Amino acid sequence: MKNKFIKIFCIAIVGAMTLTSCDKGFEEMNTNPNALTDPAVKSMYTLAEIYVDGQDFSNTRGNNYYAAQIVQQFSSLGGPGSKYTYSSEYSGSLFGESYGKGLNQIFQLLSVVKDTPENSNMIQSLRIMKVFMFQKLTDTYGEIPYFEAGKGYNGNVFAPKYDTQEAIYNDLLKELDEAGDALDANKAFVGNADLYYQSDVAKWKKLANSLMLRVAMRLSKVNPAKAQQYVEKAVSKGVFTSNDDSLVLKHDAGPAGVKTNPITSSWVRNDLNGGDGNVKFSKTYIDFLKNNNDPRLRIYAKLEATGDNSPASQQGLANDAKEFAGGDKKLFSDPNTSTVLRLDAPTLIMSYAEVKFILAEAAVKGWNVGGTAQTHYEGGVKAAMDILTIFGDKVPAVSTAEYNAYIAAHPFKVAGTEAEKIEQIITQKWVVLLFNGFEAFSEYRRTGYPAIVPVNDPTGETKGTVPRRLIYDQSELITNAANYKEAISRQGLDLMTTRIWWDKQ
Repeated sequence: MKNKFIKIFCIAIVGAMTLTSCDKGFEEMNTNPNALTDPAVKSMYTLAEIYVDGQDFSNTRGNNYYAAQIVQQFSSLGGPGSKYTYSSEYSGSLFGESYGKGLNQIFQLLSVVKDTPENSNMIQSLRIMKVFMFQKLTDTYGEIPYFEAGKGYNGNVFAPKYDTQEAIYNDLLKELDEAGDALDANKAFVGNADLYYQSDVAKWKKLANSLMLRVAMRLSKVNPAKAQQYVEKAVSKGVFTSNDDSLVLKHDAGPAGVKTNPITSSWVRNDLNGGDGNVKFSKTYIDFLKNNNDPRLRIYAKLEATGDNSPASQQGLANDAKEFAGGDKKLFSDPNTSTVLRLDAPTLIMSYAEVKFILAEAAVKGWNVGGTAQTHYEGGVKAAMDILTIFGDKVPAVSTAEYNAYIAAHPFKVAGTEAEKIEQIITQKWVVLLFNGFEAFSEYRRTGYPAIVPVNDPTGETKGTVPRRLIYDQSELITNAANYKEAISRQGLDLMTTRIWWDKQ
């Protein structure tokens, strides 16, 4: 499997060299629409999958330094997410990279692939990939260019208008509904060029429906009726049923920046420094695992300088810290380079555990999703612990006995209030969303959980309140000024404190 992955990856990189791609901006994304005359379609498809979850640029700056620090999974003394400060390059990284690379790749591929039966499954899966990328973008910034994005390839639109988040969400749900239904196991796909599921249509259908769960639940406060409608529809169509369905993208240990994990590789190269780096696990995250005797702690964390992954030795850095207590950075916990921070660590893009937690929340609300909130919650915790075997066997996996002991000590709050139950569910989701800071940030804003203590730093932009969004890529002020100004006139000022459409408390 590893050699097959490397071969496919290398073909994709060669294919990518034929593309007119860029790092950011609509002007680049929409340039030279007729450059491809004989595209290596399968190579382009593979590269699109690789780009869906972002590359080093956005994952380092937007994910690790902003979103994951805002929700206190990680921390650093000068991190913009820890202190709620503004960095133009970091804040706009997801915006620029998504339009310049991932969406650019998808739109370019769609512009050259004929809409024929033999290409149908490829087209439907690309629609699903687009939803992944667009949801992350709109959740991070609010209004974004959506309906006109990519139309430079076939419509000569080089300054796309921004769309309301409500309109975007309505279309995301439609796309998933239609694309999932249109997938057909009797039609051709792309074979092993599909790194996600090796062209298994049944798994792609489950992915479409599971992503529909995520998209629909985001509307739980702004449009609960529509949220319930699509959550129940997704369940009736069929969502993930085991960890085997989870969307996992495998990586290789080198060369750096080509085949390595884009979330971990830059951290290992630039920020780990033998345990003497500035970015550490947050005290909030480590204390939660440690105080609850969570068996995942030994898998997630260690002191890099000594290799000590014993739970008792782990210490997180407070997000409001001005210095490392004791003056020794090496005494604070790093992500474990034997497991989750390996250069070739797989990316867990969407997990069965996340699906189970969404179903648990839906059951708390009385929606028809089958099973009880308790059974879904317990299944989610079990799946979250079991999935960690994807990170190798250098650290012992969580055993069934450990899981049973954990659940016995932390039973689902069957007699609790709705708020208490949802807090318990979302807090567990926050744990499993490690390295998916953007999604954890969205879930925090939607629910208010986990109950983190805001940082009130004098350098911050929010006067001690948790940010509600990131600020747009400022190149938009030059290249797409009129549409940018129209968007903020509807949504509110381009500030970290401006709430987006679904963010209702």
